[in-house]
Amino acid sequence: MEYAIVDIETTGSYAGDNGMTEIAIIIHNGQHVVDKFQSLINPDTPIPFHIQSLTGISNEMVEDAPTFKQIAKKVHALLHKRIFVAHNVNFDYSFLSKELKKAGYDWKSQKLCTVRLSRKIFPNLASYSLGKLCQNLEIPIYQRHRAMGDAEATVTLFEMLLRNDHDAVVPTTLKKTKEQQLPTHINQEDFFNLPESPGIYLFRNRSNKIIYIGKAINIKKRVLSHFSGNNTSQKRQSFINDIFSIDFEESGTELMALLMECKMIKEHWPIHNRALKKFEPKFGLFEYEDQKGYRRLLVSTFNKEAKAIQYFERATEANHLMLKLITEFGLNNKLCTFCTIRPELKSNIDYTNLLPPSSYNEMVNAALEYVNSNRNSFIIIDQGRNLEEKSYIFFSDDQLYAFGFIHTDSQINDPSDIISEQDKCVSNYYMNALVLQYAERFPGKVKQKKTFFSK
Repeated sequence: MEYAIVDIETTGSYAGDNGMTEIAIIIHNGQHVVDKFQSLINPDTPIPFHIQSLTGISNEMVEDAPTFKQIAKKVHALLHKRIFVAHNVNFDYSFLSKELKKAGYDWKSQKLCTVRLSRKIFPNLASYSLGKLCQNLEIPIYQRHRAMGDAEATVTLFEMLLRNDHDAVVPTTLKKTKEQQLPTHINQEDFFNLPESPGIYLFRNRSNKIIYIGKAINIKKRVLSHFSGNNTSQKRQSFINDIFSIDFEESGTELMALLMECKMIKEHWPIHNRALKKFEPKFGLFEYEDQKGYRRLLVSTFNKEAKAIQYFERATEANHLMLKLITEFGLNNKLCTFCTIRPELKSNIDYTNLLPPSSYNEMVNAALEYVNSNRNSFIIIDQGRNLEEKSYIFFSDDQLYAFGFIHTDSQINDPSDIISEQDKCVSNYYMNALVLQYAERFPGKVKQKKTFFSK
């Protein structure tokens, strides 16, 4: 078993928009060093002044240095089939993975992080930065913040870790490859405590504030996916750097996970959850009164400023309801506007042959009462988070009213018997649509008893 112990210097803190200025690779067989490689690299971009001050590597120094593509073959040969070791391993790995891929090499490797290993083998130290570790463990560093100087110090640290690894941390870590995909600032116990079941997961920052909420069929697998892959953009790096701890809530079913996610996002609006367009409907059936006093019906695109009589995902659904109301209640189609009618096709209304507003408005009122009387009301009973409970979803008058968990033996004679205050929610179109679609797919889980829903 051989290790490639690596250190790089870069123009910035994330791989997406930055390049390498220097690389050092030391091959170690677990007993001693067997090979070394070091090179300055022309990053094809100016080195920021504060980086020059930190590393001592100037633009003039790399002007005649090879580009990474020119040394990629040598780098790949040194890394190939060896365990990749670095201090804060994901940083170095992300840069090399990106640059090797650009050079035409499909490279992957097992990883060991000397930060994580040090925390386990040398616990309770004040700091695990390379400089502080070397100071506490009396490891000399020559040319700090230069690739070979830091790599040689990392080699000495790694040898000390191997000698003091009385609990077989290194071989155990190599078996638990998922651990190496987690950034070093995240508590790995949070990850290992995650269940492989449906639910939601919460990312919190150092202040314990929720910064992201997600849902998953398999919580552990979904959380891990955030830290895998080679997305090196600044946005993703900023997101990952903000995460300090991971929490979760199991849901029993995917539908409950979706509803829990929506409810919590609306309560907390975490900074890394985008404003979700899926929370809004596409179309609505609206009512207004014109200058002549006639109540008019209109199918239009969603407008958050206006309250719709009913919302729809597709315009055809809304137009179909409008046509049904016109046919069954004798509404005048000139006083009803379909979504597909373009403004230039609308004709001026001749009011002389219409019923008086009071008579016509009674017909509109009857049509809207019909719409209201046909709203959906039901309870969905499904599996819970364990064998001693079941989940419930209470849907009343086309709105999700509450959802939660009850004991398996609970008898439902009236929804108020099972609904707690914390189970109530302010629904939106997306949540309502999820429940209606689920009820249509699984009618056997739906209890529709009108006596439950009297008001």
